[in-house]
Amino acid sequence: MAVKAGKLRHRVKIYKPVTKSGPLNSGSKPTWEHALTLWAEFTPLSVKDVINAKAADSQIRARCKLRYRTDITSKMRVEYMGLMYDIDGDPLPDDNSGREYITLMLKSTR
Repeated sequence: MAVKAGKLRHRVKIYKPVTKSGPLNSGSKPTWEHALTLWAEFTPLSVKDVINAKAADSQIRARCKLRYRTDITSKMRVEYMGLMYDIDGDPLPDDNSGREYITLMLKSTR
Protein backbone atom coordinates (compact mmCIF):
# COMPACT_ATOMS: atom_id res chain seq x y z
CA MET A 1 0.00 0.00 0.00
CA ALA A 2 1.53 3.29 -1.11
CA VAL A 3 2.14 6.18 1.25
CA LYS A 4 -0.74 8.66 0.95
CA ALA A 5 0.38 12.13 -0.07
CA GLY A 6 -1.46 13.67 2.91
CA LYS A 7 0.85 11.86 5.34
CA LEU A 8 3.93 13.32 3.64
CA ARG A 9 3.38 16.79 5.09
CA HIS A 10 6.79 17.58 6.57
CA ARG A 11 9.64 19.18 4.61
CA VAL A 12 13.01 17.61 5.34
CA LYS A 13 16.43 18.39 3.93
CA ILE A 14 18.95 15.67 3.18
CA TYR A 15 22.66 16.50 3.46
CA LYS A 16 25.59 14.53 2.10
CA PRO A 17 29.18 14.60 3.37
CA VAL A 18 31.77 16.31 1.20
CA THR A 19 35.47 16.74 1.77
CA LYS A 20 37.00 20.05 0.83
CA SER A 21 40.72 20.63 0.72
CA GLY A 22 42.10 23.45 2.83
CA PRO A 23 44.47 26.11 1.53
CA LEU A 24 47.97 24.95 0.65
CA ASN A 25 47.08 21.30 1.24
CA SER A 26 46.69 21.89 4.98
CA GLY A 27 44.39 18.90 5.12
CA SER A 28 40.86 18.07 4.14
CA LYS A 29 37.93 19.32 6.15
CA PRO A 30 34.68 17.31 6.08
CA THR A 31 31.54 19.43 5.64
CA TRP A 32 27.88 18.83 4.88
CA GLU A 33 26.29 19.86 1.59
CA HIS A 34 22.54 20.17 0.97
CA ALA A 35 21.55 17.45 -1.50
CA LEU A 36 17.73 17.12 -1.46
CA THR A 37 14.57 18.71 -0.09
CA LEU A 38 11.72 16.20 0.17
CA TRP A 39 8.23 15.72 1.55
CA ALA A 40 8.21 13.17 4.37
CA GLU A 41 6.34 11.84 7.36
CA PHE A 42 8.53 12.80 10.32
CA THR A 43 7.65 11.10 13.61
CA PRO A 44 9.54 11.81 16.84
CA LEU A 45 9.64 8.82 19.17
CA SER A 46 7.36 8.85 22.17
CA VAL A 47 8.83 9.03 25.68
CA LYS A 48 8.12 5.32 26.10
CA ASP A 49 9.98 4.51 22.85
CA VAL A 50 12.96 6.67 23.89
CA ILE A 51 13.17 4.89 27.26
CA ASN A 52 12.99 1.50 25.53
CA ALA A 53 15.64 2.59 23.02
CA LYS A 54 17.98 3.67 25.82
CA ALA A 55 17.44 0.31 27.53
CA ALA A 56 18.46 -1.37 24.28
CA ASP A 57 21.50 0.96 24.04
CA SER A 58 20.06 2.74 21.00
CA GLN A 59 20.10 6.47 20.31
CA ILE A 60 17.15 6.52 17.89
CA ARG A 61 15.05 9.67 18.37
CA ALA A 62 12.77 9.78 15.31
CA ARG A 63 11.56 8.05 12.16
CA CYS A 64 11.32 9.61 8.72
CA LYS A 65 9.21 7.95 6.03
CA LEU A 66 9.86 8.94 2.39
CA ARG A 67 8.68 7.77 -1.01
CA TYR A 68 10.94 5.01 -2.31
CA ARG A 69 14.32 6.13 -3.58
CA THR A 70 17.77 4.61 -3.86
CA ASP A 71 19.99 7.68 -3.47
CA ILE A 72 19.82 8.02 0.33
CA THR A 73 22.41 6.22 2.46
CA SER A 74 23.37 5.93 6.11
CA LYS A 75 26.26 8.34 5.49
CA MET A 76 23.81 11.23 5.03
CA ARG A 77 21.99 13.47 7.51
CA VAL A 78 18.43 14.72 7.78
CA GLU A 79 17.41 18.20 8.90
CA TYR A 80 13.91 18.86 10.19
CA MET A 81 12.78 22.11 11.80
CA GLY A 82 16.36 23.27 12.30
CA LEU A 83 17.52 20.06 14.04
CA MET A 84 20.06 17.75 12.43
CA TYR A 85 19.84 13.95 12.67
CA ASP A 86 22.20 11.17 11.60
CA ILE A 87 20.68 8.26 9.69
CA ASP A 88 21.19 5.11 11.77
CA GLY A 89 21.66 2.10 9.48
CA ASP A 90 20.43 1.52 5.97
CA PRO A 91 17.01 2.82 4.88
CA LEU A 92 14.31 0.24 5.66
CA PRO A 93 12.02 -0.79 2.76
CA ASP A 94 8.26 -1.14 3.18
CA ASP A 95 6.77 -4.52 4.13
CA ASN A 96 4.83 -5.12 0.90
CA SER A 97 6.83 -4.65 -2.29
CA GLY A 98 9.90 -2.98 -0.82
CA ARG A 99 9.59 -0.25 -3.44
CA GLU A 100 6.80 2.01 -2.19
CA TYR A 101 8.52 3.87 0.64
CA ILE A 102 11.59 3.80 2.86
CA THR A 103 11.91 4.52 6.57
CA LEU A 104 14.96 6.22 8.02
CA MET A 105 15.79 5.67 11.68
CA LEU A 106 17.27 8.91 13.01
CA LYS A 107 19.48 9.75 15.97
CA SER A 108 20.54 13.19 17.21
CA THR A 109 23.86 14.48 15.99
CA ARG A 110 26.41 15.39 18.62
